[in-house]
Amino acid sequence: MDVGLTLLVGLAALLTSALTAVLGFGGGIVLLALLLLVVEPVVAIPLHAAVQVVSNGTRTLVRRADVDWTIVARFSLLLLPAGALVLPVVTSAPERLLRVAIGVTVLAATWLPERAGRPLPRPTTPVWVAAGAAIGGLNVALGATGPLQAPLFRAGTDTRLAFVGTFAASQTLGHLAKIALFGIAGFAPTEHLAPIAVGIAGVVAGTHLGSSLLDRMPEARFRRLYLTAITAVCLYVMIDGLLGS
Repeated sequence: MDVGLTLLVGLAALLTSALTAVLGFGGGIVLLALLLLVVEPVVAIPLHAAVQVVSNGTRTLVRRADVDWTIVARFSLLLLPAGALVLPVVTSAPERLLRVAIGVTVLAATWLPERAGRPLPRPTTPVWVAAGAAIGGLNVALGATGPLQAPLFRAGTDTRLAFVGTFAASQTLGHLAKIALFGIAGFAPTEHLAPIAVGIAGVVAGTHLGSSLLDRMPEARFRRLYLTAITAVCLYVMIDGLLGS
């Protein structure tokens, strides 16, 4: 495996994991975008998933006391079967169209309640299960769907620490499901052990760095950073969908 790719994965994993540890989302899609610059999607998506399992798993471990395991169980119930069922359908849809649709949906879900002065309602059990099923399908086509899920988890948790921990646990299971599905399809990441190992070291260090910053961050500042970051990521996804190759 190319040394340049290995170093890129390690540095990107460190920085994006630190970002995600602070905000709860965002780093995964940046990491995937960087990987897609140097390898094809069928390599980038499972490689990204392998690194993100450790990133989210480490964050879950650090924030285990803040995780709402009831939400995790409801959201994860249909991740794997939905991914397997929807994989042939979703992968046939234009990826660029999906990216634009996701960006528009997330911006609307984030800013309409914000401007109206009313937060999204707390999701019910059927909403969590349905959302998990939808994400299970979209995960295998887009590789990173964190921005799409973030407003739902923000509405379903009471504090920024609960949001980060619960989201991380759910993301861990989502990436494990994705690895399983790609493995069955013959695209296991075992041929890329060097960048995976370096990436794992990077995400562990980045998670601890970002978590220490989160512990010292006031809620109001977190809210501002969250809104800024989710808007920036959505705009990137939409522009990439419109102009990307």
